[in-house]
Amino acid sequence: MSEQADRLLSLLLPYGLSADEASLYLNLWENGSSSALILSRRLDLARTKAYRILDKLEKLGLVIVRLHERGKRFEAANPKQLAVITEDREQEVKKLKSNFPILEEQLGKLAFRGGEKSKVLYYEGIEGLKQVTWNSLKAKGELLTLEIKDLDAFFDHETAENLRERFVERQVKIRTLTNMTYISKWTDVSQAAVKEYWEIRHIPKEQMKIKFEILIYNDVYTMYRYLGKEIFCVEIYNRELAEMQRQLFEYMWLKARKFKVLNDRGEAKLL
Repeated sequence: MSEQADRLLSLLLPYGLSADEASLYLNLWENGSSSALILSRRLDLARTKAYRILDKLEKLGLVIVRLHERGKRFEAANPKQLAVITEDREQEVKKLKSNFPILEEQLGKLAFRGGEKSKVLYYEGIEGLKQVTWNSLKAKGELLTLEIKDLDAFFDHETAENLRERFVERQVKIRTLTNMTYISKWTDVSQAAVKEYWEIRHIPKEQMKIKFEILIYNDVYTMYRYLGKEIFCVEIYNRELAEMQRQLFEYMWLKARKFKVLNDRGEAKLL
């Protein structure tokens, strides 16, 4: 196979085609109308497999079948049909996203019926941090946090912004306690997160120095810390613990000083 053919093959695979399916389509596109027998010989495929591939490509709209006096002939459809496949896959992704919260809730109910009331999970590294942050998207209504730095301190900006948008989509309000006295701009796209779903207050270090990032939501208490490149996270699933930590948070919240939000990008200073 030529370098150009290899490149075309690699471009076709993401459309959900196997290597054999993509190769057959390219062969038809390059050589024109052909029979299944000739295609099977060119590509060294069993004739039954060639027919299966042609049948699938026809259903995808990538192959056109012509009736010939000597039997069926097959030809490649216009590559613009790939745009239709792309749109179909986009709709499938949207459906998966919309169904995910329902699936997650139902699976959660099944796990609870299994009798597991408490558990402790440990994570390490940036991937572990991504996992506990992703898990916090399950928060129902509100996520309470004790924060040292914002998401951009350990995620790339695009990932951080994507997470913020997901919290907004799920209508999760985030209340944060911090030792910081000034918050620099932290979002370029999620103004709704700033205006509707975020509130932050200040706790002096003299009263409580925050050394761990803390997340409290549902029946979950999560803490993580990063020292240089070393990151470790602990996630505790226990209703009583989560409720006790929530009460402590509310006690501190009432005593904490408010910030003044300066713009819709999240810049804020202590009043």
